[in-house]
Amino acid sequence: MASSSRTGLSSVFDEMVANNKKQFEDLFAGERPRAGAGPKTDPAVAAGRKPSGAYRAAAASPPLDPASSLAVRRLNERFGNDWRYEIADRQRDGDDAIVLCKLTFGKDGSVRTQFGRAQISQGQVVGASGGVQFKSGAPGAESDENDAFRRATEAALMNCIDLI
Repeated sequence: MASSSRTGLSSVFDEMVANNKKQFEDLFAGERPRAGAGPKTDPAVAAGRKPSGAYRAAAASPPLDPASSLAVRRLNERFGNDWRYEIADRQRDGDDAIVLCKLTFGKDGSVRTQFGRAQISQGQVVGASGGVQFKSGAPGAESDENDAFRRATEAALMNCIDLI
């Protein structure tokens, strides 16, 4: 049997898939987990509200606002409070924010996992033209990155919804 470990992964997606595969293998290696065991997404985050302290991943990924998130509105319409999401992995690849989102929904706890990607805006542009210096855009690289991860999360949730 061929070895499942690879050296020199060709892209960030390969690395994320390999990590995801390892997590699933670790999860199902021994006794099957009990319902309700393992990490959970705070219901407030799933509903798009400010996260409580129990949801640790929310600090790394800003919660989605139901007023501006089409994915959250669609999930709320279809499943009410019977859904939640987690960010299983998030990485920056150059100017792209990439997330792996796990959506759990319905009374039976069905799961869909999808990637989402969003471009990180370049923020402030500084230059000169004809001897005149200029600045364009607002400074705030950290807020640009957080916004890109939020948009990538939205894209990943929409990809999950497309599978339902």
